[in-house]
Amino acid sequence: MEIRLDGKRVLVTGGNSGIGEAMALAFAEAGADVAINYVTNEPAAKKVVQAIEAKGRKALALEANVADEKEVTAMFDQIDAA
Repeated sequence: MEIRLDGKRVLVTGGNSGIGEAMALAFAEAGADVAINYVTNEPAAKKVVQAIEAKGRKALALEANVADEKEVTAMFDQIDAA
């Protein structure tokens, strides 16, 4: 079964490594634009953004602690602005 996500936007928390990175790349492969949330390791997040962009999709790396409501709100504002 092939699932297409063309025209969709996805936010992956912890998308800069491990399972989150794999999911972010899979969403991009399926046609989605992907926002990568990270708390630490900005270089790793930027590397995932580059890999997604190489697939022809839009990508964005955003630092935010998802336990902090203000940071989450700011993150979604940045996603909407992009």
